Amino acid sequence: MSAGDRGAPPPDTEATLALAHALRTPLTSLSLGLGLLDEGALGALSEVQRDVVRALVNDVARLSLLVDRALQTDRLGAYAGPVERAPVDLGELVRIAGEPIARQARDKGVNVALDLPSGIVVIADPVKLGWVTASLMGNALRYSPRGSTIDIRLSAAHEVELRISDQGPGVAKEVQGRIFDREGGRGLFLAREIVEAHGGRIEVSSEVGRGCEFIVTLPVAKGPGEW
Repeated sequence: MSAGDRGAPPPDTEATLALAHALRTPLTSLSLGLGLLDEGALGALSEVQRDVVRALVNDVARLSLLVDRALQTDRLGAYAGPVERAPVDLGELVRIAGEPIARQARDKGVNVALDLPSGIVVIADPVKLGWVTASLMGNALRYSPRGSTIDIRLSAAHEVELRISDQGPGVAKEVQGRIFDREGGRGLFLAREIVEAHGGRIEVSSEVGRGCEFIVTLPVAKGPGEW
């Protein structure tokens, strides 16, 4: 895949809508079943089992969000939906959201380096922001060759910055200006919509042949009176 392929147009709209509609029913069933397991309605779980179930609950929630946003975006042109507001430890959120990607990376022979300090709090929708994180990490893995490293770094000063970088083919400069447009790809378009709904911004820094870095910037949580 060439460096410019990240700017390829999204799949055919009718096929996307058909797939999204087909996924809705099984995702609802999965969500209900996992919810019963998580609540202990089907019997007590061990700590390890509960951790696995909760990770699956988060994955199903993010997949459901993607399906809903695909349907809504095709109808409305741009849709991040209502954003829930709650204090979220972003390092913990990124770690949990990235667990499935980290497992896939190990299978592919790609290293994942994490620098995620605890205690960096943002006011956010954990499901939607978790989806953005998982989507960007999945995008990085998709273009990472075996033996390379994906770096995920979190820092906070006047703003919170989450940086996800890979050592893949990079993105041509003429593509970067439209990579977050709807025509640039549905995943990055939705990521931008969600980040901006949180009062943040998302940018890309890249050179062909030298990898790609996505930077998500969010406001720092000030305190309960300013949430």
